[in-house]
Amino acid sequence: MNAVMSGCPHREKAASAAALLIAEPFRVFFPVATLVGIAGVTLWPLHFGGWFDTYPGTIHARLMTHGFFLGFIAGFLGTALPRLLGVGGLGASWLLVWLGVHLSMTAAYLAGQVAVGDLAALVLLCSMLLFVLLHLPRRTDLPPPGFVLAGLGLLCGTAGVGMSLAGFDPEIQFFPVQLQRLLSYQGLVLLPVLGVGGFILPRFFGLPSADDLPESRTPSASWVGRAWLAAGAGLLIIVSFILEAGGLVRSAYVVRFLVAGAWLWRQVPWHRQLSPGVTVSRVLKTGLSLVWIGLGAVAFLPAWKVGLLHIVFVGGLAVVTFVVATRVVYGHGGSPHRLLQRNRWLWVAWGLMILGMASRVSGDFMPRIMESHYLYGAWCWIAGVLVWAAYVLPRVLAPPRDS
Repeated sequence: MNAVMSGCPHREKAASAAALLIAEPFRVFFPVATLVGIAGVTLWPLHFGGWFDTYPGTIHARLMTHGFFLGFIAGFLGTALPRLLGVGGLGASWLLVWLGVHLSMTAAYLAGQVAVGDLAALVLLCSMLLFVLLHLPRRTDLPPPGFVLAGLGLLCGTAGVGMSLAGFDPEIQFFPVQLQRLLSYQGLVLLPVLGVGGFILPRFFGLPSADDLPESRTPSASWVGRAWLAAGAGLLIIVSFILEAGGLVRSAYVVRFLVAGAWLWRQVPWHRQLSPGVTVSRVLKTGLSLVWIGLGAVAFLPAWKVGLLHIVFVGGLAVVTFVVATRVVYGHGGSPHRLLQRNRWLWVAWGLMILGMASRVSGDFMPRIMESHYLYGAWCWIAGVLVWAAYVLPRVLAPPRDS
């Protein structure tokens, strides 16, 4: 009898942790996505050390976009979207499907089975879109209008992954091959970050979100106008993908540079910051700036596109992702006050990530020492992520309020 009694608190604690994971999927997806990102970057040292024979370019790109970024997107949307729609939480069934498919996709990519991994990525993206379609009719509120961009991003990813499974020949079908890569890499990541960012990022600067509208089940004129604006920005970026796939690389990045810059300036006007410039807001400024700078750099030097895009992804979008994840974890983990602290560790993590980005980019400009720069870049980025993870991820199982 005593043994049974002593086991009850353990079962209650396990049940409480499971309930937290189901109600707030970021608590499982953020750690998993972090590990996938580390694995994706580790492929380069393994390759140059002779431990991974296959050139990791394709697998690395898939792991970072479909595993790392999409994992964070799934965790954020799975937590926020049901609440914004007023339909409760994600639920255990959806969480298990999303997580199981995500892990299967990652395993397939690491095993070199790109087609199998792409199929799993397609299932994951379709299931995310299906969740939205099934729950929209039951909504009690509308999502922020900027989330139209997030929806377009998921559609881009779905179309891009679907095109990759069609098996186009890169030697003779250049346009569809390039387009599918742009849709499933840049579209899948850039558009959701812009869309979600317009809603959550102003809060880092003490500013109201223009997308924070009164609760309503039916679209107001203001909501419709802002949604059309978001759709227009997203469609212009998609048009830029078509231009780039057609060989007009410089024109494509000029369009992307102007549209992304205008959207960020309008939705996240950090030049009007009202709150004190704490660490998280300053690091966020650098990440947003590097997204814009990286797109401009490719427009100026399109021949160096592959290397310069690491400014956009590594220095920009990944940093923004980690900062948003920090706010989500601390806010939901009962420690929102930590966001207002100096958090020197975040500067260390950011510095290591930026150093890794700079080393990776510079490697393409110095072929003789490219391999060593790729290695330095990989290890610096991994070190920065580990610093971030050490300070943030232990809070993922913390209850909403400290007891």
